[in-house]
Amino acid sequence: MTKKNKPPASSLSPSSSNRARPLTDRVDLPPDAWSTQDMGCKLSCRTTGQSLHWPSPIYSRLGIDIPNSMELHPTLEKLRRNCGISVVEPQADLLEQGQGIQPRRSNELSSGADRSMDDGLWIQPVFVDEPIDLQPLMHAEQIELQFMPCHQGSTRDPLPTGRATCYRADRWIPTLPSDLSQVDRMARRVELLRHASDQPKVILGGAIAAGSVYEDVRFLIDSGLDYVNVLSEVAAGLSPAKSWSFQPLDYVIETARRAIDDSGVASIGLLVSGPIRSLDDGVRMLSLGVDAFSIDSWLIQQQSESPTAARANEDYSSFLSGYSRQSEASQGAPRVMDGLLGAAETWVEEFCALRRLFEI
Repeated sequence: MTKKNKPPASSLSPSSSNRARPLTDRVDLPPDAWSTQDMGCKLSCRTTGQSLHWPSPIYSRLGIDIPNSMELHPTLEKLRRNCGISVVEPQADLLEQGQGIQPRRSNELSSGADRSMDDGLWIQPVFVDEPIDLQPLMHAEQIELQFMPCHQGSTRDPLPTGRATCYRADRWIPTLPSDLSQVDRMARRVELLRHASDQPKVILGGAIAAGSVYEDVRFLIDSGLDYVNVLSEVAAGLSPAKSWSFQPLDYVIETARRAIDDSGVASIGLLVSGPIRSLDDGVRMLSLGVDAFSIDSWLIQQQSESPTAARANEDYSSFLSGYSRQSEASQGAPRVMDGLLGAAETWVEEFCALRRLFEI
């Protein structure tokens, strides 16, 4: 089943959505046919008609959805480069020099001509409840409007100490300033963002928590966005693990697909952040008409099940434990979560194999 001949989401059932072709129908294909197939995700720009290619239909929002996400940056960077996972995270002045990490400057950001096609994308988030900073958008290939309050008041100010332990459910209540409540005004904001980047085929999307799915998706489409990202489940913390679920995943996908079909704009992409507990969850979402999905719920599960570096240090003697903590403190920089990275690499590899089996 390919995306071109995929039936509407409403006509698919869990028993029929993942059904592979019989062997006799495959013998006419060369053994390495799938090695030349596009296994990624393509999002189309409505104004130019050009497409932006993702190497994998998987993304992560941990860079903006969890408190103190700066310590997760090295792991997200590895996930992007090693696994082709796209990451929603601010690209400029992301980390503080005081923590021993140099911030990424605008002249160091990858443009479409420079980055490897095997790497995932950096997706620049823009929160609708704060003033737009155009400098980080200079080389952005993909920009995503966040229709929920910025958790820091400003993306350039660090979260005050003591407030970064967890997020409350109201953090994801849809937010829209009064001056953007009309479609034509939101459309002008979208055009401003589209011209802020020097990339000729910049892709613009909007992320909303799954509340009034149909009406919100139609509003985003009518505003001129290229894709919608509907959050059925989001991460609220990594250590300890915490997440929030809004609407059931099947309802979100079916309602969002219906809103896209009713809009008459065929090129609208659909991204979904929902529960991922196993490989077939991701395959099933693609078969239901989702262009890309978040792997965050699975990453949270893996992180909660594996001991952190701090816990592992406690298993050693007091001398070794103390030495390890001093060494980490002197380095200042967060370390890559190797266990999480290795598990993600294995998951993506097995997911691609399962996807080839069902030809999705």
